[in-house]
Amino acid sequence: MNQKIYYSLKLFRVMSCIGVVLVHYGQRASLNGIFRTITDFGAYGVYMFFIISGFLGYLSYSNSHSCKEYYVRRFSRVLPLYYCIIIYDFILYECILHGHFIIPADSSHLKWLRYFLLLSQCIPSSDNFWINLSATWTISCFILFYLCVPFLFKFIDTFYKALWFGFFCFVLNRFWSIDWFLPITELCFFALGILIHLALKEHRQNSLLVISCTAIIFFLLFNYDQVYVFSEVFVILIIASRDFAVNNQFMNRFIDLLDEHSFAVYLVHAIIIEAIDLINRVYLLSPLQILIVLITGTAFISFLLHKFIERPFYERVNVYYKRWAK
Repeated sequence: MNQKIYYSLKLFRVMSCIGVVLVHYGQRASLNGIFRTITDFGAYGVYMFFIISGFLGYLSYSNSHSCKEYYVRRFSRVLPLYYCIIIYDFILYECILHGHFIIPADSSHLKWLRYFLLLSQCIPSSDNFWINLSATWTISCFILFYLCVPFLFKFIDTFYKALWFGFFCFVLNRFWSIDWFLPITELCFFALGILIHLALKEHRQNSLLVISCTAIIFFLLFNYDQVYVFSEVFVILIIASRDFAVNNQFMNRFIDLLDEHSFAVYLVHAIIIEAIDLINRVYLLSPLQILIVLITGTAFISFLLHKFIERPFYERVNVYYKRWAK
Protein backbone atom coordinates (compact mmCIF):
# COMPACT_ATOMS: atom_id res chain seq x y z
CA MET A 1 0.00 0.00 0.00
CA ASN A 2 1.31 3.45 -0.93
CA GLN A 3 2.97 5.03 2.12
CA LYS A 4 2.11 8.54 0.93
CA ILE A 5 -1.54 8.08 1.85
CA TYR A 6 -0.53 8.31 5.51
CA TYR A 7 0.64 11.85 4.88
CA SER A 8 -2.69 12.85 3.37
CA LEU A 9 -4.48 11.22 6.30
CA LYS A 10 -2.45 13.39 8.66
CA LEU A 11 -3.54 16.47 6.76
CA PHE A 12 -7.20 15.45 6.79
CA ARG A 13 -7.05 14.57 10.48
CA VAL A 14 -5.59 17.98 11.31
CA MET A 15 -8.17 19.73 9.10
CA SER A 16 -10.99 17.73 10.71
CA CYS A 17 -9.79 18.66 14.18
CA ILE A 18 -9.64 22.34 13.25
CA GLY A 19 -13.10 22.07 11.71
CA VAL A 20 -14.62 20.65 14.90
CA VAL A 21 -13.02 23.44 16.94
CA LEU A 22 -14.32 26.05 14.50
CA VAL A 23 -17.92 24.86 14.59
CA HIS A 24 -18.02 25.18 18.37
CA TYR A 25 -16.33 28.58 18.17
CA GLY A 26 -18.90 29.83 15.64
CA GLN A 27 -21.75 28.72 17.89
CA ARG A 28 -20.36 30.37 21.03
CA ALA A 29 -19.31 33.57 19.23
CA SER A 30 -22.75 33.81 17.54
CA LEU A 31 -21.17 34.43 14.16
CA ASN A 32 -23.39 35.29 11.20
CA GLY A 33 -23.27 35.22 7.42
CA ILE A 34 -20.43 33.63 5.51
CA PHE A 35 -18.29 33.23 8.64
CA ARG A 36 -20.96 31.15 10.34
CA THR A 37 -21.41 29.08 7.18
CA ILE A 38 -17.68 28.33 7.15
CA THR A 39 -17.49 27.43 10.83
CA ASP A 40 -20.66 25.30 10.68
CA PHE A 41 -19.11 23.28 7.87
CA GLY A 42 -16.52 22.13 10.41
CA ALA A 43 -19.16 19.84 11.94
CA TYR A 44 -18.52 17.41 9.09
CA GLY A 45 -14.99 16.99 10.42
CA VAL A 46 -16.37 14.43 12.89
CA TYR A 47 -17.33 12.15 10.01
CA MET A 48 -13.93 12.55 8.42
CA PHE A 49 -12.54 11.36 11.77
CA PHE A 50 -14.81 8.32 11.60
CA ILE A 51 -13.69 7.49 8.05
CA ILE A 52 -10.00 7.87 8.93
CA SER A 53 -10.52 5.72 12.04
CA GLY A 54 -12.14 3.03 9.90
CA PHE A 55 -9.09 2.98 7.65
CA LEU A 56 -6.54 3.08 10.47
CA GLY A 57 -8.47 0.58 12.58
CA TYR A 58 -8.14 -2.04 9.86
CA LEU A 59 -4.54 -1.07 9.20
CA SER A 60 -3.64 -1.27 12.89
CA TYR A 61 -5.22 -4.70 13.27
CA SER A 62 -3.45 -6.02 10.18
CA ASN A 63 -0.13 -4.89 11.72
CA SER A 64 -0.89 -6.42 15.13
CA HIS A 65 0.26 -9.88 16.14
CA SER A 66 -2.87 -10.62 18.14
CA CYS A 67 -6.26 -9.31 19.07
CA LYS A 68 -4.98 -8.43 22.57
CA GLU A 69 -2.15 -6.38 21.15
CA TYR A 70 -4.57 -4.51 18.92
CA TYR A 71 -6.90 -3.68 21.81
CA VAL A 72 -4.02 -2.56 24.00
CA ARG A 73 -2.70 -0.25 21.31
CA ARG A 74 -6.09 1.24 20.40
CA PHE A 75 -7.54 1.69 23.88
CA SER A 76 -4.31 3.01 25.39
CA ARG A 77 -4.44 5.69 22.71
CA VAL A 78 -8.03 6.77 23.32
CA LEU A 79 -9.10 6.06 26.89
CA PRO A 80 -6.50 7.86 29.06
CA LEU A 81 -7.37 11.31 27.71
CA TYR A 82 -11.07 10.51 27.67
CA TYR A 83 -11.04 9.58 31.35
CA CYS A 84 -9.00 12.69 32.16
CA ILE A 85 -11.81 14.77 30.67
CA ILE A 86 -14.53 12.82 32.50
CA ILE A 87 -12.72 13.03 35.86
CA TYR A 88 -12.24 16.75 35.30
CA ASP A 89 -15.96 17.14 34.58
CA PHE A 90 -16.88 15.13 37.67
CA ILE A 91 -14.70 17.30 39.92
CA LEU A 92 -15.89 20.50 38.25
CA TYR A 93 -19.63 19.88 38.52
CA GLU A 94 -19.77 17.81 41.71
CA CYS A 95 -17.18 19.72 43.77
CA ILE A 96 -16.09 23.09 42.38
CA LEU A 97 -19.50 24.22 41.08
CA HIS A 98 -21.51 22.47 43.77
CA GLY A 99 -24.26 24.85 44.82
CA HIS A 100 -23.70 27.11 41.79
CA PHE A 101 -24.72 24.70 39.03
CA ILE A 102 -27.73 22.40 39.23
CA ILE A 103 -26.87 19.05 37.69
CA PRO A 104 -29.88 17.79 35.70
CA ALA A 105 -31.63 14.61 36.72
CA ASP A 106 -30.75 11.51 34.72
CA SER A 107 -33.81 9.52 33.70
CA SER A 108 -31.69 6.34 33.56
CA HIS A 109 -30.36 6.99 37.12
CA LEU A 110 -26.85 5.98 36.01
CA LYS A 111 -25.49 9.53 36.17
CA TRP A 112 -21.68 9.55 36.02
CA LEU A 113 -21.53 5.81 35.42
CA ARG A 114 -22.80 6.58 31.94
CA TYR A 115 -19.50 8.24 31.10
CA PHE A 116 -17.17 5.98 33.07
CA LEU A 117 -18.73 2.92 31.43
CA LEU A 118 -18.93 4.58 27.99
CA LEU A 119 -22.72 4.25 27.93
CA SER A 120 -23.68 7.87 27.31
CA GLN A 121 -24.76 7.13 23.74
CA CYS A 122 -25.97 3.60 24.39
CA ILE A 123 -28.65 4.31 27.00
CA PRO A 124 -31.04 7.23 26.43
CA SER A 125 -31.42 10.07 28.90
CA SER A 126 -33.85 12.94 29.09
CA ASP A 127 -31.10 15.58 29.38
CA ASN A 128 -28.20 16.29 27.02
CA PHE A 129 -25.88 16.76 30.02
CA TRP A 130 -25.84 12.98 30.41
CA ILE A 131 -25.50 12.28 26.70
CA ASN A 132 -22.85 14.62 25.32
CA LEU A 133 -20.97 16.32 28.15
CA SER A 134 -17.74 17.88 26.84
CA ALA A 135 -18.68 16.72 23.32
CA THR A 136 -17.68 13.15 24.20
CA TRP A 137 -20.46 11.43 22.24
CA THR A 138 -18.00 10.29 19.57
CA ILE A 139 -15.83 8.32 22.00
CA SER A 140 -18.52 5.67 22.41
CA CYS A 141 -18.60 5.38 18.62
CA PHE A 142 -14.82 4.97 18.38
CA ILE A 143 -14.74 2.33 21.12
CA LEU A 144 -17.61 0.35 19.60
CA PHE A 145 -15.89 0.29 16.23
CA TYR A 146 -12.51 -0.70 17.69
CA LEU A 147 -14.18 -3.52 19.61
CA CYS A 148 -15.75 -4.78 16.38
CA VAL A 149 -12.63 -4.58 14.19
CA PRO A 150 -11.23 -8.10 14.94
CA PHE A 151 -14.59 -9.64 14.10
CA LEU A 152 -15.08 -7.48 11.01
CA PHE A 153 -11.52 -8.12 9.83
CA LYS A 154 -12.22 -11.85 9.83
CA PHE A 155 -15.34 -11.67 7.67
CA ILE A 156 -15.10 -8.33 5.78
CA ASP A 157 -11.82 -9.08 4.02
CA THR A 158 -12.47 -8.11 0.39
CA PHE A 159 -13.51 -4.96 -1.42
CA TYR A 160 -16.89 -6.35 -2.47
CA LYS A 161 -17.69 -7.64 1.00
CA ALA A 162 -16.88 -4.17 2.32
CA LEU A 163 -19.32 -2.70 -0.22
CA TRP A 164 -22.13 -4.91 1.05
CA PHE A 165 -21.19 -4.17 4.64
CA GLY A 166 -21.23 -0.42 3.91
CA PHE A 167 -24.68 -0.74 2.33
CA PHE A 168 -25.95 -2.71 5.32
CA CYS A 169 -24.61 -0.06 7.73
CA PHE A 170 -26.20 2.71 5.66
CA VAL A 171 -29.61 1.01 5.84
CA LEU A 172 -29.10 0.50 9.58
CA ASN A 173 -28.29 4.19 9.95
CA ARG A 174 -31.42 5.23 8.06
CA PHE A 175 -33.92 2.97 9.84
CA TRP A 176 -32.60 2.77 13.40
CA SER A 177 -35.45 4.64 15.07
CA ILE A 178 -34.84 4.02 18.79
CA ASP A 179 -32.58 5.91 21.19
CA TRP A 180 -30.68 2.86 22.41
CA PHE A 181 -27.14 1.98 21.22
CA LEU A 182 -26.85 5.00 18.95
CA PRO A 183 -23.14 4.38 18.12
CA ILE A 184 -24.36 1.56 15.87
CA THR A 185 -25.82 4.16 13.51
CA GLU A 186 -22.38 5.68 12.92
CA LEU A 187 -20.82 2.44 11.68
CA CYS A 188 -21.63 3.39 8.09
CA PHE A 189 -18.95 6.09 8.22
CA PHE A 190 -16.33 3.76 9.67
CA ALA A 191 -17.32 1.32 6.91
CA LEU A 192 -16.20 3.89 4.34
CA GLY A 193 -12.73 3.84 5.90
CA ILE A 194 -12.67 0.05 5.66
CA LEU A 195 -13.72 0.34 2.03
CA ILE A 196 -10.85 2.72 1.30
CA HIS A 197 -8.37 0.38 2.98
CA LEU A 198 -9.47 -2.65 0.97
CA ALA A 199 -9.76 -0.65 -2.28
CA LEU A 200 -6.14 0.43 -1.95
CA LYS A 201 -5.04 -3.06 -0.93
CA GLU A 202 -6.72 -4.63 -3.97
CA HIS A 203 -5.94 -1.72 -6.32
CA ARG A 204 -9.61 -0.93 -6.87
CA GLN A 205 -9.33 2.82 -6.31
CA ASN A 206 -11.00 3.69 -9.61
CA SER A 207 -13.95 1.43 -8.81
CA LEU A 208 -14.39 3.15 -5.46
CA LEU A 209 -14.22 6.59 -7.09
CA VAL A 210 -17.00 5.63 -9.51
CA ILE A 211 -19.13 4.19 -6.70
CA SER A 212 -18.65 7.29 -4.53
CA CYS A 213 -19.55 9.66 -7.39
CA THR A 214 -22.66 7.60 -8.11
CA ALA A 215 -23.61 7.67 -4.43
CA ILE A 216 -23.25 11.45 -4.33
CA ILE A 217 -25.59 11.83 -7.31
CA PHE A 218 -28.09 9.49 -5.65
CA PHE A 219 -27.99 11.39 -2.34
CA LEU A 220 -28.43 14.73 -4.10
CA LEU A 221 -31.29 13.53 -6.30
CA PHE A 222 -33.25 12.18 -3.35
CA ASN A 223 -32.37 15.05 -1.04
CA TYR A 224 -30.56 12.99 1.58
CA ASP A 225 -28.81 14.59 4.54
CA GLN A 226 -25.64 16.39 3.43
CA VAL A 227 -23.56 14.33 5.83
CA TYR A 228 -23.86 11.41 3.37
CA VAL A 229 -22.83 13.61 0.45
CA PHE A 230 -19.78 15.03 2.19
CA SER A 231 -18.76 11.63 3.52
CA GLU A 232 -18.53 10.37 -0.05
CA VAL A 233 -16.67 13.54 -1.00
CA PHE A 234 -14.18 12.77 1.77
CA VAL A 235 -13.70 9.28 0.36
CA ILE A 236 -12.90 10.78 -3.04
CA LEU A 237 -10.49 13.29 -1.50
CA ILE A 238 -8.61 10.59 0.42
CA ILE A 239 -8.29 8.40 -2.67
CA ALA A 240 -7.36 11.30 -4.96
CA SER A 241 -4.73 12.66 -2.56
CA ARG A 242 -3.03 9.34 -1.84
CA ASP A 243 0.14 10.47 -3.67
CA PHE A 244 0.13 13.97 -2.23
CA ALA A 245 3.24 15.16 -0.39
CA VAL A 246 4.84 18.41 0.72
CA ASN A 247 8.57 18.82 0.27
CA ASN A 248 8.98 21.70 2.71
CA GLN A 249 10.68 20.29 5.82
CA PHE A 250 9.33 22.95 8.18
CA MET A 251 5.78 22.40 6.96
CA ASN A 252 6.13 18.64 7.39
CA ARG A 253 7.29 19.06 10.98
CA PHE A 254 4.45 21.47 11.68
CA ILE A 255 1.87 19.04 10.27
CA ASP A 256 3.40 16.19 12.28
CA LEU A 257 3.19 18.32 15.44
CA LEU A 258 -0.46 19.20 14.85
CA ASP A 259 -1.33 15.61 14.01
CA GLU A 260 0.43 14.32 17.12
CA HIS A 261 -1.69 16.61 19.31
CA SER A 262 -4.91 16.37 17.28
CA PHE A 263 -6.73 13.94 19.59
CA ALA A 264 -5.84 15.99 22.65
CA VAL A 265 -7.08 19.15 20.92
CA TYR A 266 -10.24 17.33 19.84
CA LEU A 267 -11.13 16.50 23.46
CA VAL A 268 -9.69 19.50 25.29
CA HIS A 269 -11.31 22.24 23.22
CA ALA A 270 -14.73 21.09 24.45
CA ILE A 271 -13.92 21.74 28.11
CA ILE A 272 -12.59 25.17 27.14
CA ILE A 273 -15.89 25.84 25.39
CA GLU A 274 -17.72 24.83 28.56
CA ALA A 275 -15.50 27.20 30.55
CA ILE A 276 -16.39 29.97 28.11
CA ASP A 277 -20.09 29.19 28.66
CA LEU A 278 -19.59 29.58 32.41
CA ILE A 279 -17.69 32.84 31.98
CA ASN A 280 -20.43 34.21 29.71
CA ARG A 281 -22.90 33.82 32.57
CA VAL A 282 -20.98 36.47 34.48
CA TYR A 283 -19.19 38.46 31.79
CA LEU A 284 -20.18 38.40 28.13
CA LEU A 285 -17.09 37.77 26.03
CA SER A 286 -16.65 39.25 22.55
CA PRO A 287 -16.00 36.94 19.56
CA LEU A 288 -12.31 37.96 19.63
CA GLN A 289 -12.02 37.25 23.35
CA ILE A 290 -13.70 33.87 22.88
CA LEU A 291 -11.24 33.04 20.08
CA ILE A 292 -8.24 34.01 22.21
CA VAL A 293 -9.43 32.01 25.23
CA LEU A 294 -10.28 29.02 23.02
CA ILE A 295 -6.94 28.93 21.19
CA THR A 296 -4.66 29.63 24.15
CA GLY A 297 -6.56 27.41 26.59
CA THR A 298 -6.83 24.52 24.15
CA ALA A 299 -3.18 24.75 23.06
CA PHE A 300 -1.81 24.92 26.61
CA ILE A 301 -3.90 22.14 28.15
CA SER A 302 -3.57 19.90 25.08
CA PHE A 303 0.21 20.22 25.24
CA LEU A 304 0.25 19.30 28.94
CA LEU A 305 -2.11 16.34 28.59
CA HIS A 306 -0.28 15.00 25.56
CA LYS A 307 3.15 15.35 27.16
CA PHE A 308 2.31 14.05 30.63
CA ILE A 309 -0.67 11.74 30.07
CA GLU A 310 -1.34 10.64 26.50
CA ARG A 311 2.16 9.87 25.20
CA PRO A 312 3.72 8.48 28.43
CA PHE A 313 0.72 6.27 29.14
CA TYR A 314 0.63 4.90 25.59
CA GLU A 315 4.36 4.18 25.56
CA ARG A 316 4.45 2.56 29.00
CA VAL A 317 1.39 0.39 28.43
CA ASN A 318 2.84 -0.91 25.17
CA VAL A 319 6.24 -1.56 26.77
CA TYR A 320 4.60 -3.50 29.62
CA TYR A 321 2.47 -5.42 27.14
CA LYS A 322 5.50 -6.48 25.10
CA ARG A 323 7.25 -7.68 28.26
CA TRP A 324 4.14 -9.54 29.38
CA ALA A 325 3.62 -11.07 25.93
CA LYS A 326 7.10 -12.60 26.01
